Amino acid sequence: MGRPAGSRNPDFEATRASLVAAVQKRLSEPDGPRASFREMAASAGVSVATLRHYFGSREGVVSAVLSLWHERGQRYLLEVATGPLLPVRASLRGFLFYLELGFRNGVGEVHAIGLACGLREPTLGPKYLCEVLDPTLECVEARLARHMARGELRTGDVRQMALALVAPPFVVLLHQGSLGGAKTRPLEWDKFADEHIDAFLRAYGTGHEAPPEPGAEASFGGGPPRKRPRGGQNEA
Repeated sequence: MGRPAGSRNPDFEATRASLVAAVQKRLSEPDGPRASFREMAASAGVSVATLRHYFGSREGVVSAVLSLWHERGQRYLLEVATGPLLPVRASLRGFLFYLELGFRNGVGEVHAIGLACGLREPTLGPKYLCEVLDPTLECVEARLARHMARGELRTGDVRQMALALVAPPFVVLLHQGSLGGAKTRPLEWDKFADEHIDAFLRAYGTGHEAPPEPGAEASFGGGPPRKRPRGGQNEA
């Protein structure tokens, strides 16, 4: 007996997930954000009708890719928001190391896709904000609020503080990575990151550093290793 009208195949979600992964690879190519719905279907090895069955439209496919990255990023964002704290300077420098490491391991790619597909797009722009960019800012806001409560940062608008902390490194990482700046106009990341934290603490710091919380040395807040990894993206 056939399935009731409107019901889904038992493997619907698994098939949908495999299609998302295939389309993401296409979107990651240099011309990927401009790929048509037909080109996305071809890259996934299915017909346009099949892709439409699972996602409805081109916007639906890109939205699914952004949602996938939202799900994958939750545990990392939770670590930023709730992980044990080092004194504020080391804690924030550790966050920038964590951010740069993420960009080298695929996070920069999804931001590039989100920006390329979302700018001036009434559906995908807000989707990128809600699924990718704003969750990043919100977890930083939570971490800064905890440093504020410890007396290490001045009382103020934590959202503005998060933007002040994240926006310059975000632009630098896009500049050096997806935009090709590492070849055309290279910048020394560690020097930039150290000077950026100095400037941030001059603007928002109190001069007080609270002691590390238990377990902080083992968290990402332990900051960059003395010898940073070199080589392929899979190194950590």
